Amino acid sequence: MLRYLVRGQIRLAYVPQVFVKMRVGGESNRSIRKILRKSTEDYRAIRGNGVGGMGTLMAKNFS
Repeated sequence: MLRYLVRGQIRLAYVPQVFVKMRVGGESNRSIRKILRKSTEDYRAIRGNGVGGMGTLMAKNFS
């Protein structure tokens, strides 16, 4: 989705409405090992699609 937004010349617009509510946590955040695995997969996807780097990963994880 990031690659599509970054490279697709798409205009974005802010919509002040909540469409989805998600709980914090989940299976991928249950242990340090799973968090590291998830972060490694995220980083490979970010770098492989040319949509960012370590800063993008940090923003994703701390948002």
